[in-house]
Amino acid sequence: MNTLKKIGLTALGTSLVAGSAFAGEITASGDAGYTYSSEEVGVRTDEGYGFNHDITFSGSGELDNGFTVSTTMILVEAATLSSSNVTLGMGGLGSITIGSGWAGVGGNFDDMTPRAYEENHDGMKTTTAIDSMGALSDGNQVHYTSPSFDVGGGSLSFQLGYTPEAGDAATGEGGVAAQSATYGSSTTAGVNISYGGLTAGAFGEEVENDQGESARTENAMSATWYANYSFGPVSIGYQTGGLNMGMPGAAEAATSAKTIAAAYGNFEFEKMSIAFNVNENLSVSWGELEETYDAQSNVKGGTEVADVEMSSTSIQFAYTMGSMSIKGYQTDTDNPGWDSNAKSDEVTELAVNFAF
Repeated sequence: MNTLKKIGLTALGTSLVAGSAFAGEITASGDAGYTYSSEEVGVRTDEGYGFNHDITFSGSGELDNGFTVSTTMILVEAATLSSSNVTLGMGGLGSITIGSGWAGVGGNFDDMTPRAYEENHDGMKTTTAIDSMGALSDGNQVHYTSPSFDVGGGSLSFQLGYTPEAGDAATGEGGVAAQSATYGSSTTAGVNISYGGLTAGAFGEEVENDQGESARTENAMSATWYANYSFGPVSIGYQTGGLNMGMPGAAEAATSAKTIAAAYGNFEFEKMSIAFNVNENLSVSWGELEETYDAQSNVKGGTEVADVEMSSTSIQFAYTMGSMSIKGYQTDTDNPGWDSNAKSDEVTELAVNFAF
């Protein structure tokens, strides 16, 4: 994005050397635009027009010892805070980030397959498993990112995260994390490897279950791995994984709607996609996502409940002209909400956006 406004400043800061001063700057950038969307469920079709605007404020400065400090804050349509964070860059030692609304380590692994516009779940009216990697560790995470290491002509980097109280609640200056009645601390880890046109990675999260022995089932977890390969203008990708929120209770029927936050059992996913850059301005993509609810009913000795597969196919395009872009998708979903009785859902979106 082009810088809208820059304000030079000199601020007094504290580094490893007390009283050290550093020079920095604050920048503002953003984007705005219009959308048209329609949703067809059975014989019913709903449609509407919308708008979007994101304004990003960023600040950065360098300390006398070479370390850097940076911060980002994003405001969205309702003038509400979407995400904010502060990062300490330590050169060859990596970086440490604390913030909220930025999804932590898991947010860097939630859908890694190539696409022209949005992830499949953007056109799905339910929270998906592939979009929930590390979701319980978002609100109060200490996130470490390593520098990149050369490995046999390729590169490797890793990320580590720790959350004292799992959940989405942000913790401001001098605050303590809101205690959850369900979850305790969480740990996350991810690794990325690249070599030539190949990029691959894996992520894992484990969250302590603090419901007490009488209701305790198991710790919550999420995990995934992916691999993408690019050759010329074509990129192909594959990703698989799953999660279990460690919720107590009985398996849900195949004919009922389910939510990841409350359902007992496993949610597993598999995603494949291909993207093609027609030229430097136009790209198109196709992606297929299959997510399965596995009730795990036989584990508790209950009545066997059939697995339910929710599948979606998304066709997308993106065309850019300088700071203007026109993008769109059509996403078809069968068994939305992992409900075998639910009607298929088709969502179409067309967006015109301007960056500044």
